[in-house]
Amino acid sequence: MGLASLVSGLRKTAVLAIILVLLSAPASGEGEKMFYPAGSSDIAVTGEPVHVGDEITASILVNNQGSYTGSVRLVISDSSGNNLSIGQEVPISPGSSREVLAPLIPTSAGVLELNWEVTSDDGGVSSELSGLFEVQVYESQTLGLRFDAVEWSLSNGLECDISASLTDGKKRDVNVSVSLISQGVREEVQRFAISLSPGLRALSLDLGHPEADYISVALESNGWASSNSAANLTWQTSVAPPSISPSVSIGVHEPDRPGTDDFVNLPYWLNNSGGAATLPGILKVVSTSDGMVLAQITISSISGGGSSSGVLSIGPWPDTPMVEAEVAWEMEGSTATAPLTVFSQSENGGGWELPFDAMAAVYGAVLGLAVVLVGLIVWRAVSEKTPSTEKDSNILRDSRIARRLERTPPKKEVRCPSCEQRLSIPVEHTGSVRCPACTTQFSAASIEEDLDLEEPNQMPQEIPNEDATKASEPVARSQDEILSCPQCDQQLKVPIERRPVRSRCPACRTEFMAEVGESDD
Repeated sequence: MGLASLVSGLRKTAVLAIILVLLSAPASGEGEKMFYPAGSSDIAVTGEPVHVGDEITASILVNNQGSYTGSVRLVISDSSGNNLSIGQEVPISPGSSREVLAPLIPTSAGVLELNWEVTSDDGGVSSELSGLFEVQVYESQTLGLRFDAVEWSLSNGLECDISASLTDGKKRDVNVSVSLISQGVREEVQRFAISLSPGLRALSLDLGHPEADYISVALESNGWASSNSAANLTWQTSVAPPSISPSVSIGVHEPDRPGTDDFVNLPYWLNNSGGAATLPGILKVVSTSDGMVLAQITISSISGGGSSSGVLSIGPWPDTPMVEAEVAWEMEGSTATAPLTVFSQSENGGGWELPFDAMAAVYGAVLGLAVVLVGLIVWRAVSEKTPSTEKDSNILRDSRIARRLERTPPKKEVRCPSCEQRLSIPVEHTGSVRCPACTTQFSAASIEEDLDLEEPNQMPQEIPNEDATKASEPVARSQDEILSCPQCDQQLKVPIERRPVRSRCPACRTEFMAEVGESDD
């Protein structure tokens, strides 16, 4: 009885376990499955509205009800069963849920009927993880560009106003590239990104003062496909730098001859014959002699082909007989000038003026002086020229040089008593003579008498004779070659061996007798 009761209890336990297992299994009758939808069983599509070339993403949330980790993927196919997109495998741990994705880029416009399903190599997948969905695909959007205004001025530089357009659809990211073309060479100077909404958008470009013949603007789609080809996304237009031609003209100033501290009214006209407007500048009067600014005013911009006029007040007038100045219209990069000469009143205020042109008189005087000098030089050369001989006469005219030689007095030769230097003196000279060799002064008459007493070819000798000194003649004595003038104390050098000798001081012209002995001091 006990064994039978035990067996009966085991049977009841086994039956109860089988019932529990059956109750825990899904009631679908599909067998054991691991992956089921976590929430809605409908596929979700992001990226709409979609145009040809755009990317859409299909997704669904999957739950793992199994007892181990498994991986799933989302597969999208067309109505013919061709796989259009296979998403990446996504691992899901037991009891967890994850989103499974698959991207798709439509290549044609219209309504697309697409099949989707979740597949796994690790376990069963519920039939709820499959289905059908539709996507409306539109044609690709188109970019457009136009140049609204292109202006190049000296004040603002090169400015371009353009408009970029986008057809209906989504908001798009666009890159804008600006290039300048000079002599066939293209250079990109600006590049920036914008977010372009469907419709028209205005853009302004400031490019300064470049060297360019053309400006080119290109639009590039960023992350999407435009219906425009790359060649059709670039537009360009020609440009020309501004050209101005300024000039200044002046009228008659008033008063005609201004006095010191007066104010002069000078009419002026400023013309611009170029095609562009000038920059603002200044109009001033500058003295050409010292660079002093006599007057200055501000000038506004003058349009192409336009002009401006007015009266310029100059003063107070400087105290000069004549003012030479320059009227200058100056602006950045350009200058136009006109000369101005104004004669002032004389100091007495009477308005007196010379009856002739002063500068012409000066030039005439200089020219006349030059002619006179040239005439004197020619006359002098002709007068001193050797006279010519006439055929019918043997008489030669004496030249001026010959006449000078005739007028020269005859000379005689004497010897210096100190150094025996031979000197040539006029025959009629009887005064003192100074030897240029030893600076000894002696009487020409005494030397001539001594020469008369000497025999022919006998050399004269110096004989000291203190008695020959006149009582009234000053005497200078020293024991060396240096002695002092008795009149001015000038230091003189007279050799000892030549003394006594009559000497003459070169400073005060005093004649004295130089002797050997004690100094006068």
